[in-house]
Amino acid sequence: MRHLLNALKTNYYLRRILPFILIYFSFEILANIAPIYMDGDKMDWGLLPMLEVLKDGLVETTISCLYWLLPYLIYLLCLPRQKHGGAGDRIFTITWFSIFVLANLIEDTATVFFWDEFSSSFNFIAVDYLVYTKEVIGNIMESYPMEWIIPGFILITALIVWACRNILIPKEISAPALPVRTAVAGGAAALLVLSFFCVDIADAEDGTNHYNNELAKDGFFSLFSAFLKNELNYEQLYLTDDTKADAAFLREQHAGPGIVFSDPDGTGITRTVTPEAAPLNCNVIIVVMESMGSEFLNERREDGANVTPNLSSLAAQGIFFPNTFATGTRSVRGLEAVSTSIPPLPGMAILRRDKNENLQTAGSIFKSHGYDTKWIYGGYGIFDNMNYYFGHNGFEVIDRLDIPDDQITHTSIWGVCDEDLFRQAIREADKSHAKGKPFMNFVFTTSNHRPYTYPSGKIDIPSGTGRLGGVKYADYSVGALIEETKKRPWFDNTVFLFVADHGAGSAGKKELNPETHCIPAIIYAPKYFKPERHDEAISQIDVLPTLLGAINMPHIASYYGQDARKPGYKSRYFLCNYQHIGYVEDDVMVILQPNRKVTYYKDNKKVEETPDLIPYRDRAVHYYHHASGWRDNLSQNALDRATAHPATPRQPESQPVPTPDTP
Repeated sequence: MRHLLNALKTNYYLRRILPFILIYFSFEILANIAPIYMDGDKMDWGLLPMLEVLKDGLVETTISCLYWLLPYLIYLLCLPRQKHGGAGDRIFTITWFSIFVLANLIEDTATVFFWDEFSSSFNFIAVDYLVYTKEVIGNIMESYPMEWIIPGFILITALIVWACRNILIPKEISAPALPVRTAVAGGAAALLVLSFFCVDIADAEDGTNHYNNELAKDGFFSLFSAFLKNELNYEQLYLTDDTKADAAFLREQHAGPGIVFSDPDGTGITRTVTPEAAPLNCNVIIVVMESMGSEFLNERREDGANVTPNLSSLAAQGIFFPNTFATGTRSVRGLEAVSTSIPPLPGMAILRRDKNENLQTAGSIFKSHGYDTKWIYGGYGIFDNMNYYFGHNGFEVIDRLDIPDDQITHTSIWGVCDEDLFRQAIREADKSHAKGKPFMNFVFTTSNHRPYTYPSGKIDIPSGTGRLGGVKYADYSVGALIEETKKRPWFDNTVFLFVADHGAGSAGKKELNPETHCIPAIIYAPKYFKPERHDEAISQIDVLPTLLGAINMPHIASYYGQDARKPGYKSRYFLCNYQHIGYVEDDVMVILQPNRKVTYYKDNKKVEETPDLIPYRDRAVHYYHHASGWRDNLSQNALDRATAHPATPRQPESQPVPTPDTP
């Protein structure tokens, strides 16, 4: 101990950086106490798993701390030797230390709040939050008492800086010579470069317990790893197969009456779909509902509360799929699945990727039949790149900027309330009907989102009091939409589709947790459809093909979903949470991971690979590997070329083969 104290007194660099190191590691320890308190019962407390957590956490925390120290070490390198310990040095050091303390205090507090909502350390969602600061800051300001939290941060920072003011700059020790300072700064930089290539966030995800893996991650390390690796290269990281084998499997899955493939022996799955029955030639309103998990439906509530009377009524009158499984846990994933019918690829959703224009989507399909196709959102569609994606893929964009102020009764940071949004959707439908054009309106709601605010007096739960109120108000708005559209001359000839973007939560002990992805899907049109209930599990990517099948719309297809109402439909669905992509069929879940790893679950238990599991793995690879070529496979130009001279399918009487619009 005496030698350690002497070293502290005489070692210049140890004296200058020790306060930074102590504060950084102390904050990290405190930040990890909260997740342990919240989810400690779900963690694996065995000796070896905890040693793994400690090892990974120590490595990531050390690297993150070193990133913070590098600018200060460069400053000490550049500062003339005679200036060390002077007034200017003291001002800079205290200022940098104050920024350091405040930033880490905010980061570690945010880590706790993020864990509370997502049961994980920072990931690509947090990156999105940094990009879309307006919506996120507004959401934070509305959800938490920031008028107390911000002064608290400042006060704590001031107290820590004041307590450390006399030990930050050792006046009694001379600064080392320039070569020594160069070696220290250069050594730190070299270690960081080495860590960039040798340490990966995936190293902390090798354990079998999700909560242990997330606990091991340092917040800053996780944040910047997600920022740098938001789009993952499937070919380089995941299991692959021969592309022709992928396509052959997928063509087999999609084969059936009225299906003619344009490349029956090649690598494509483009096909002409010609229903046996005549098209309904109806209008369509697709409503994607924020966070409306199946667990909120009245039929699944153990407390017997009447929270979703309107959705429950529509489900009883329409075609109901209570066990639809969302592909992901973010809105962009749900919008991707419903609009393009593609399995969820690792990394960000297609909406957020570059070169995502001119794809086959619900918009392009309906537009090829002469429909007015509109994307209608109550917020600012720049968020998550939604306006760009929909605007460049067959839709006219209508967002918050297009809704007249005198038509708005309530807003949150995410946009107008669902009632106002639906009224705008009705106005847009009226415009199309007045022009004599069929319409397909793709509507995305926001009210069932934190901070769960909505107009007062609508339901018996006060605004802003929590998720249950958001759910009940969202359901109330659906009822108001149906009642108002019943007054319109186009109601009888309109098919409504209600589907959630994702469930309300994503936490669980496994890498992927299907139970948190279960959502409802309802097709409602009393003129056209008698009540049907389909309890088998279907994928969110099946929603669009099922809708097209229900209205008997002939079209060119390159999507991956299937019509869940067709005889012989085989239940399977897809899940993802950024790096892990899953395929579920029967009682087996296959999870594909980077470095070409595969994990298996059978009967909800993790198992080793056995011969009977190989076919499930192969089917997962066929879907995901082929879908990884989405820029080519879904390209409208490629569809035009592939269908320039298609084989002639059997046609309904007087129904020509549809030709997609030329962009």
